[in-house]
Amino acid sequence: MSLAPTHTTPRGQVVLQPTYFTCSLFVDPAREDIDHLIRVYAERYVKSPLPQPFVLFKDIWNNQGWMWLHFKVFDARSRDAFLKVTMQLFSERLAESEYPLTRAAALFGLYTFFATQPTTSAPPLHALAHLPMTIDMYQSLLKLPDVLETDFLRLLKPHVIYILSALQKAQFFHILPPSNVYPLNPRELPREKFVSDITDSYEQVAYATTNATKKKGRPSKHDKVKKSKDAVVALDKWLDKTAYTYQPPRATSSEAPQSVTTHILLSHPPSTTRNNYRAKKSELLEKLEPDYPYVTTDGLGRAALERANLGVVNRLQKIDEEAAAKGMEIGGEGGERTGLRRVERAADELGKIGLLGGRGGLLGLLEGAGIGQSS
Repeated sequence: MSLAPTHTTPRGQVVLQPTYFTCSLFVDPAREDIDHLIRVYAERYVKSPLPQPFVLFKDIWNNQGWMWLHFKVFDARSRDAFLKVTMQLFSERLAESEYPLTRAAALFGLYTFFATQPTTSAPPLHALAHLPMTIDMYQSLLKLPDVLETDFLRLLKPHVIYILSALQKAQFFHILPPSNVYPLNPRELPREKFVSDITDSYEQVAYATTNATKKKGRPSKHDKVKKSKDAVVALDKWLDKTAYTYQPPRATSSEAPQSVTTHILLSHPPSTTRNNYRAKKSELLEKLEPDYPYVTTDGLGRAALERANLGVVNRLQKIDEEAAAKGMEIGGEGGERTGLRRVERAADELGKIGLLGGRGGLLGLLEGAGIGQSS
């Protein structure tokens, strides 16, 4: 049952809302702090196991400033969410999948955080008496002393048994149904994801173009020009942000070569994307012509490849004609490796066994189809 929103502080005082503590702004850093606490304790315990391992934990707890955490928030509604989320983050590390030493350290942290809640402050601070926990997590927690039987971990066992008995005596655990039905509220942490304010011009343009209120009717000439200019500005910003400058290796001459600026994708090829493309392409060609190279020219797969190659070539030829009418050239700066002539050669290679484009025509451009053949 949700409570109606109320204000519990004098007017004008800033209060953190309960949703802040279920948001990634709090949950992610808190997880990192808990992980650091457990890791430091594990490292110091491994180096020199002390006869009083809980004393070692309290020393680390105090040195890292955890005893001040209870004074992070004072408002009752916000404090209740803060306490529940923090204890739930500690309880996450009690899972059976964790190493026994990690589970013991997480139990030490959960117990210390619960037991050190201020109870004598004036005015009194809200304290959490019960922590919701699923029945399977609770049962695995009760079996934790049984996995601390090795010589290395045996020192932890009496402290774990005492803490479990103290928590049970305080009726700390509020048992919920199994975790496979997701009974916790919130169901998972963080519940809210924080997205930073838009500062990049490219993101600003994308946000404005996707969220702007659309006008009725066709866009005016002014709107088209403005949209084109915004897109060019966004592209320039993106190119500047993804530019990559490197120093070429020194040649035999004494002069040092000048720095070269290029795009990040040219200096670091997207190998994963390329491999995914090759796998999908091989799967497609295998379905179209499973018996290649023993195929006939009148097969349905070969006919589909021919239509696709011809359609792409025709569209590029039309684009090239329109560009030539305006005195422009498309794709000619790369010699025989780019441009319409290579595309036409790659399409002509379709069906010619032994050539790089023999299997798929234009689908063989990545492998070098269309290079080195005379037009």
